[in-house]
Amino acid sequence: MNRIIAFAKNHYYLGTSFLIFLSFPSYDVWIFKGFPFFAWISMVPLFIYVRKRGFKDVYLSSFLTGLAGFFLAFEWIGNFGAAATGGYAVIVGLLMPSLSVFFAIKITAAEFLSRRFEPLRFLIYPSVWILVDWIETIGYLAYPLPNLGYSQYPFTPFVQLSSLTGIMGITFVIILVNYLVADLIRARPSAAKSARDIMRMGETKRLVLALALVCAVTVWGAARLALHDGRPGKGLRVAMVQSCISPWENWFANRFRYLEELKRQTMASITENPDFVVWSESATLETISYDYERGALNDFESDVISLVQQIEKPLLTGEIGVAERFEDMLLGRYPQNNAVLINRYGEVVKSYAKIHLVPFGEWVPYSKWLGFIKRIAQSLGGSSFVPGDKPVIFEVNGRRFGVLVCYEGIFHRLCRDYRNLGAEFYVNITNDGWTDTYRGHMQHFSASIFRAIENGIWYLRAGNTGYTVFIDPYGRVRQSIPILKKGYCAGDIDFSMNHGTVYAVIGDLFLYIIIGFIVVLSGIYCYETIRERMRP
Repeated sequence: MNRIIAFAKNHYYLGTSFLIFLSFPSYDVWIFKGFPFFAWISMVPLFIYVRKRGFKDVYLSSFLTGLAGFFLAFEWIGNFGAAATGGYAVIVGLLMPSLSVFFAIKITAAEFLSRRFEPLRFLIYPSVWILVDWIETIGYLAYPLPNLGYSQYPFTPFVQLSSLTGIMGITFVIILVNYLVADLIRARPSAAKSARDIMRMGETKRLVLALALVCAVTVWGAARLALHDGRPGKGLRVAMVQSCISPWENWFANRFRYLEELKRQTMASITENPDFVVWSESATLETISYDYERGALNDFESDVISLVQQIEKPLLTGEIGVAERFEDMLLGRYPQNNAVLINRYGEVVKSYAKIHLVPFGEWVPYSKWLGFIKRIAQSLGGSSFVPGDKPVIFEVNGRRFGVLVCYEGIFHRLCRDYRNLGAEFYVNITNDGWTDTYRGHMQHFSASIFRAIENGIWYLRAGNTGYTVFIDPYGRVRQSIPILKKGYCAGDIDFSMNHGTVYAVIGDLFLYIIIGFIVVLSGIYCYETIRERMRP
């Protein structure tokens, strides 16, 4: 017993690991529905622990905290390789340490800089945090899913702030409050003689001001929602089919059985008189657009075209695209993860190739140098797609929209690009069935709320197994269907609710100001360090 107490006393920072788990949707049970609250205190044990510790201890404790916390919250990602022997262990064994390295860098860098600029500690921590979050969105290996700001998606009034600052502003405020709570606890207010003495403490005043900011933003957000609370009227009526195709069965062998289910649900949705029908990412894993252009449709593709002609409604669905490239005088054909639009006459009018492919799942970046990893990824069922190179604007009934394939909804800059290209709504087609968890579906969905608010337009999400929803431009779910339930979801898009946002105009200006702040402090630190070393 004494050993347990001693361990808890020396390693209490691991409490942050459990709080990270509690800060994201995990199980569809009431006791775990308080995750938006836990995010505001999740970092407190670790922030208290690292103060004045050696940097080796700071990094190691942060890494171990991240390793345990991310495993508890995001181990479901390993299910992607569950069909192969050892696949789960390989994915978890590679991804969790990678996420933990970034997590440890946040804490270590923030603590390092804070010790040189003590009065600015409470600003340095959230600033460094979102700077590293931004780095995690860059490049081929980008994987910005575990963003603490996404934990607030049910807190609709407060997250209206993202219409000004984007998701980074939400994360900044959460980390700010975490740090100030830790700072107050560390200051030991219990040693003060009275409540007045506690209120006079600088740590208390800063925390009160931060909480006042949260309250002010929440009141503003609530007023904003109240002013735009009208039920959507008729603009464009859309039906999204959720067919629950198994990700573990052989798609090719079962494709006509899957197609029958898609037909059944689509014909049922036609009773709602939609203007437009959407299937999920994995509904039709055929080279529809490529074969249509060549005039060589197979039986499955012909059946899809015939269905569209029968219902006389445009259809958006996933497909396998084909990119043709000349290499060494030879024409090569490479698969892509595509969305394709078929008009009411059965004509393929446009396709879009997914730009942000899941690293090591849909492709292996830098495969020329990482050939052994590519072989491992393919043995686990990974694909060898090539990425698209630009956003594509689709149009239905005179309304323009951008398509996001699978996890592209977590890339805020891509969504803003679509908005600035004239998109009036988003359609996200995805397949989360392989996650096998409530966590996987809801954690992936959570980013959708922010993309709608940031850009002030509708966000439609069509999942193979869910979560299939209509999200209005203020981040409210208007229509939905439960996960893992076959059926369809029909609803109206009222374009009069679309509106301009500060974020859509200025983009990540808040982030760039924060980066400038860190660069200036780093510059001052380097200058003073050089000066000190040059002194006799």
